[in-house]
Amino acid sequence: MTQERPSGRVGSRVGPFEVVGTLGQGGMGVVYRARELASGREVALKVLLDPSHPTRLQRFRREAELTASLEHEGVVRVLDAGDLEGRPFIAYELVDGATTLADDPWIQPLRTRVERIRDAARALGHAHAQGIVHRDVKPENVLVSRDGRVKVADFGLAVAQDVQQRLTRTGTMLGTPAYMPPEMLRGKKDDQGAASDVWALGVLLYRALTGRMPFEGATLADLAGAVIDHDPPPPSRLNPAVDGDLDAVALRCLEKDVRGRLPHGEALALELDRWLAGAATAAGRAARTRRRAAFAGAAAGWLVVAAALLLVAAG
Repeated sequence: MTQERPSGRVGSRVGPFEVVGTLGQGGMGVVYRARELASGREVALKVLLDPSHPTRLQRFRREAELTASLEHEGVVRVLDAGDLEGRPFIAYELVDGATTLADDPWIQPLRTRVERIRDAARALGHAHAQGIVHRDVKPENVLVSRDGRVKVADFGLAVAQDVQQRLTRTGTMLGTPAYMPPEMLRGKKDDQGAASDVWALGVLLYRALTGRMPFEGATLADLAGAVIDHDPPPPSRLNPAVDGDLDAVALRCLEKDVRGRLPHGEALALELDRWLAGAATAAGRAARTRRRAAFAGAAAGWLVVAAALLLVAAG
């Protein structure tokens, strides 16, 4: 039998917690702003809505386990987890006054926007180093505290790569389509990993640099077609304040082939560190090398044509 849903009224009790307000609700659970009665501290209390659903219950418990294993300042901390009268819960640290990258105003300086993506990439890089893939990186899951600290939240679809085969069936789509890489849209399970999170970070970076999405579509089919078959314009074409090095980093994250992308979040964080320090990025150097090689090849081709024309003229 389905458990009775918590009322969520201010002042109502959810086990040892008192509800202060509601922070949000998704398909699997509701998140309350709550006060732990024993300690008085406030938490973000996530409660599973339907514990009778086996897949949701498994994912919810996996979320608690994986997030609790991540000890990094850029990941929202798990303070407690368990069951409240048969209903699973996770008590997260409350990031008071937080906004998300979805709320991030375009008026923020370019450097600040890049710093925030860098910080999210570094937090996810820590997860990737533990073999954990988020699989739902999007603006709503990147919190920015009142003092500017960035924290990645909601590992509800996260998976440890060593158990991914058992948790995801081929062809099952998990996540938010606008931030999904080609391998997820195609349902190619074997190609999904840390580089899939890097793609989503690349979408966040592109949006932060230009104010628009790199891929758009009126329907899911249109969006998937754009992601799989088309390349976005360089960010600098939409925002002249973006230089070639930052262009190259963003586009490297959005490579169709996972092998062409930066391999994990820390690699992206290091590239953005280089840009923030005024140094050349590895992606930028590689792009310039390719352009020089292409120019040299074209020039050599024209020299051959010119020489042939001279020989014809001389004959």
